[in-house]
Amino acid sequence: MKLPSHPLSLCCLIVLLMAVMLPYANGHAQSADPTGQTIIFWHPHTGERERALNELVAQFNAENEWKITVEPRSWQNPGLLYDQIILQLTTPPENRTLPNLFVAAPFETATFALGGPILDLTSYIEDEEWGFTDDADFVPGISELGRDPFTNTQLGWPERLFAETLYVNMAALKEIGFESPPTNLDEMRAMACQFFAQTDAPAFQLETRAPVWAGLAAANGSPIFDGMAYTLSTGGMTESLETMIGLLEEGCIIRQTTSFAAQDEFTAGRVLFYFGSTSALPIIRDTIRQSENPFEWDIAPLSNKSYISGPTLSIFSHSPVADLAAWLFLRWWLSPDINAAWNRATGSLPIRLSARELMAEDFYPQWQAAWGMVNQGGYFEPSVAAQDVVRLEIEFATGRILDDPTTLDNELSTLTNLANEVLADYTDNKTGESVNPPVSIGSIYWATGAVNHACTSTTQPIAPLESCTCHQTKYSA
Repeated sequence: MKLPSHPLSLCCLIVLLMAVMLPYANGHAQSADPTGQTIIFWHPHTGERERALNELVAQFNAENEWKITVEPRSWQNPGLLYDQIILQLTTPPENRTLPNLFVAAPFETATFALGGPILDLTSYIEDEEWGFTDDADFVPGISELGRDPFTNTQLGWPERLFAETLYVNMAALKEIGFESPPTNLDEMRAMACQFFAQTDAPAFQLETRAPVWAGLAAANGSPIFDGMAYTLSTGGMTESLETMIGLLEEGCIIRQTTSFAAQDEFTAGRVLFYFGSTSALPIIRDTIRQSENPFEWDIAPLSNKSYISGPTLSIFSHSPVADLAAWLFLRWWLSPDINAAWNRATGSLPIRLSARELMAEDFYPQWQAAWGMVNQGGYFEPSVAAQDVVRLEIEFATGRILDDPTTLDNELSTLTNLANEVLADYTDNKTGESVNPPVSIGSIYWATGAVNHACTSTTQPIAPLESCTCHQTKYSA
C-alpha cells in the first residue's frame, strides 16, 4: 500500500486536493505547434525495464518530426511515484512540480484527478489530425481502463494488460490422474482435493488479495463493479467464497500466512495451483526454469471472461503546446511496433491485436494462453478513486468470512454498502464544486499493518489541513 508522506488519510487527501486544485485545461488548441517542446515523463521502472524504456524514448527523441524531447524520470517503484505525485498535488500550485506524462494504476490517476489537472484525452483520441486512426486494433473495451464513468472523461490509456488466472502445476496434475487443467471452479475443487488425498499436502495457499476475489467472481460470471456501483454481494462472489470455505474445511487447501508464500510454494513445485496475475508470468517462468527441479506448468482461465487490469498513461495539463507534445509521445508509445517492443521488454500483454502478432514468435505457450484471456476484453478493474480503498476492504471482509463462514451473507452485504458509500464520498467531491456541509468521510481509510487511519473533516465544504481530525483505529481482520 502506498502511503502519503504526511499523516493524512484519504478523506483529508480529498479535501486538501480540492482546496489546491489548479484550473483544468480541457481539450487543446488546434493551432498549437509542439515543435521543440520538452516533456517530463515519470515512471516506476528500474533495471532492464528502465533501460528498455530509455532506449525507446531515445528512439522517439531522434525520430519525431516535431523535435520534441522526452526526459524520463524513474521513481524506482509505483509507491514512490504515487507518493511524489501526492506530495506535489498537496503543495501550493506556485511551488509544485508535476510531470507532463506519468504511468499509474487507473484508480490512482482517478485520485490525482480530484485535485490535479489531469487532461481528458477524449478530444485528442477523436481528433482527425492527432487522434487514433485504428480503433479496431485495440483490445475490445480497453478504454474502460482509464475512463471515469461518472464524468465520461478519459483520464488515461492503458499501455499493458494483466489478467487474474490460475497457475497449474501440470506435472503434479498428471501424477494424480488428470491430463488437462480445470476449466471452472468445480473442476478445480475436485482436483485440489484429489491432490490432497494422494499427497497429504495442501493443493494451494489461499490469499485474501482483492484481485484474487475479483478474478474468482469473474470466473463465476459476476463483475465486482457494474460501471456505476460496486456489486460485491453477487451470487458469483458468494459461490467463490463457499468453494474456498469448503476446500479449507476439508483440509484440501490452507490460507497464506506469509507474504508471497502462495507463489513461492508454486514455483518450488510443492503445490498444485496458484491464483495470481499474469503480471507474474516472467517471474514465475524464470524461477521455475532456474530451479533445481523445473517442472511442466501452465495457466488456466476458469471462464471465457477474465478480470483485467493494467497501468495507464496520463497527462498533467500544462499548456496547449505542452499537452499536444505529451499526447504525440503517448500516441507513439501506444503504436503497434512500440507497444510490442515495450511488452516484449516487460513480459506483459499488449493492448493491440497487431502488437500481439508482432510478438507471437517470441513468446512462450503460457504467455500465449494469457493473451487468449484478454484479447476479447473482459471485466475491467474499476477506474475510480474509491478502488484503492475498496481493495483493502475486500481483503479485510474476505479474511473475516474465512475466519467465520457464518458471517458470509452479512459481510458481503456490509461490504457492498461500504464500498458504495466510499464511492459516493469520492464522487461527491470530484466535480470541483463544494458539497453541502458537513463533509463526513469517516468510512475512508488507508491502512498499513494492523492500523487504519481514519479521518473525518469538519463542517467546512472544502476543509484545510488543520480542520481534519485524524486518529488511529484498530481493525478486526
